[in-house]
Amino acid sequence: MSPAKWHSPAIISSVAFAAFSAAHLIDDFISDVPREFHLSVEIAMILALAFMAALVGLIAAASARSPAGYLGLAIAGVLIASAQLVKSVPEMIPAGPWHLGLSSEVLAVSLAISSSLTAVFSFYAWAAYRRRAGAMR
Repeated sequence: MSPAKWHSPAIISSVAFAAFSAAHLIDDFISDVPREFHLSVEIAMILALAFMAALVGLIAAASARSPAGYLGLAIAGVLIASAQLVKSVPEMIPAGPWHLGLSSEVLAVSLAISSSLTAVFSFYAWAAYRRRAGAMR
């Protein structure tokens, strides 16, 4: 497979991943989630800033067709999708509203989907570049 085949899907899904991450982070702050982890607001904001800066940096690197950018996005996608499955999904399953209701649930599910797609597409882009680099040797 050509690396170019996976480039656009990786970038598009990662931009959606970043957008849903930002919105979900705001929802978590409104719903007082940092307190569940015994984090002060200041520390939680620093962690959120670091995460978003790293994610945007990885998107920029992948946009330049960097294999390291693709690999970083794949890893970030796996980590966030896993976190959504482990924390958010079990909290949403019981009856009743979760966080702020339907809008919070849509954000959480959209984040899980976009991070999963980012993981898959970015991994394939990275693997295609690795195969191409190996064939050129």
